[in-house]
Amino acid sequence: MKHLFALVVAALLLPRGLRAQADAPLRPRAAPDTASWTGALDLDQRTYYLGREYGDHALSVSPSVRYSHPSGFYGQLAGYYFRQSAPPRYSFTDLEVGYANEFAPAWTYSLSLDRVFFTQALSSGEPRINNGLEANTAYSLGPLNLALDYNFFFQQQKAQTVALALSGTLEKHGWLGADAVSLTPGAEIFWGSPLAVLRYGGAYAAPGTAPGPGPRRRKGKNGTLISDETAAPSLMGYEVTLPLAYTRHPFAYTLTGHFVAPVRANAKTEPLPRAAYASFRVEFTFR
Repeated sequence: MKHLFALVVAALLLPRGLRAQADAPLRPRAAPDTASWTGALDLDQRTYYLGREYGDHALSVSPSVRYSHPSGFYGQLAGYYFRQSAPPRYSFTDLEVGYANEFAPAWTYSLSLDRVFFTQALSSGEPRINNGLEANTAYSLGPLNLALDYNFFFQQQKAQTVALALSGTLEKHGWLGADAVSLTPGAEIFWGSPLAVLRYGGAYAAPGTAPGPGPRRRKGKNGTLISDETAAPSLMGYEVTLPLAYTRHPFAYTLTGHFVAPVRANAKTEPLPRAAYASFRVEFTFR
């Protein structure tokens, strides 16, 4: 408990660089009625992306701040502290700008562009895909929500990810002094091209470990083997989540259980273990 408290304090004392997304929510928010600011702190007991774990049971801490305008435009600044990264533990800052709105009251969408700024410069052998474009849409039918998310990462190299998620919400208002208490079980399936799991590898991977499979290779015009950086996404895994949220304006608290079932890249690689872990998020919204 003392170590967890120390990490929370350290995250709050970090420069105002705050959370975006390796794991952004699949449900885009519609434009708010008035301009608002949201500060948040995310604690992840283990660190997963596309079903691959970074480090070994490593905690990550992500503070963030987001500004949302009634027009639908928003900006977000996020920072990442990763316990097993080489010092400094503060790994990178992610700046995101985007637009979120709705086609209809039950159908939302968002488009965004983000850039990752690493605390330490990447070596010549690490992938450079600091930039990302994301398109997201979600449709709600009563308590059920279906979402589709697409990412295109690029710079010197390229990678893609696709995720499909289904969730349902059980909500009760005015209970235990809260504006709302909700339980939102969900299931997600995700695909990714080889370099996608290495986008954050320079910051997240502990020395001597690899967060995922390397890039595919193909023959170039001169017959040499070169990286196939734009290979179509392949199945990477599944995830089941169970978020329990307690909201009392201006605060919101969410405790989430995760169960991850990765799919290995090919039959020649070792099977990847399934895992369960917990994450916690606290938000403060003001206008």
